Amino acid sequence: MKYFKLFEQFVSEKSSGEVLKPKRGKTMKFDHKKYPELSGELFDLIATAYAEIGGHAKIKSPDDIFSDPSWNYWEGLDIHGTQDFDMVMFGKKTKFGIKYSGVGHDGTKDAKRAYITTRGKELNKLGYYIEVSGKIADILISKYNVPVVSDKETVDKVIGKDVTWIGKKEGEPGDGWYSRKLGGTSHDKILIGRPKV
Repeated sequence: MKYFKLFEQFVSEKSSGEVLKPKRGKTMKFDHKKYPELSGELFDLIATAYAEIGGHAKIKSPDDIFSDPSWNYWEGLDIHGTQDFDMVMFGKKTKFGIKYSGVGHDGTKDAKRAYITTRGKELNKLGYYIEVSGKIADILISKYNVPVVSDKETVDKVIGKDVTWIGKKEGEPGDGWYSRKLGGTSHDKILIGRPKV
């Protein structure tokens, strides 16, 4: 789906380089709600990251950046020295730790590598976890040895929703697969990382 900007958005939008001035190679935490003028840039990064799978389940336009009030944890990273974010990661602070909900990047190999490397390291630390599927699940579990939450009771508790348990899924790593609805559609996911339970 193509997104067309209105004249008012061209006038009011600013880049992360103008507003936050990130330093190259340093992850920067920020409150996205304080910077609504970045919604277009954040959306473009997220749309690029999820383009291969048809888009993010909940983010279909720049307005959706602010649609989930539980997304209270945002990080950005300038990789290429352009002073704008080349990658963003977002999620929520919970009693179990930081649950990552999504990523945005500029589509370059450097940005993809930085995302995977950063996630792989953090998800091995206590208090960081994520629901994943597909190639990203395979890479994080197989290459970065990120632990899998493999019992339904813990998944239900951490996710806060009752899931349809699958367990082992043919051709996929790990034995903690389940199905649940996201954005009105059923998705197979696996919970990995080390939530505080």
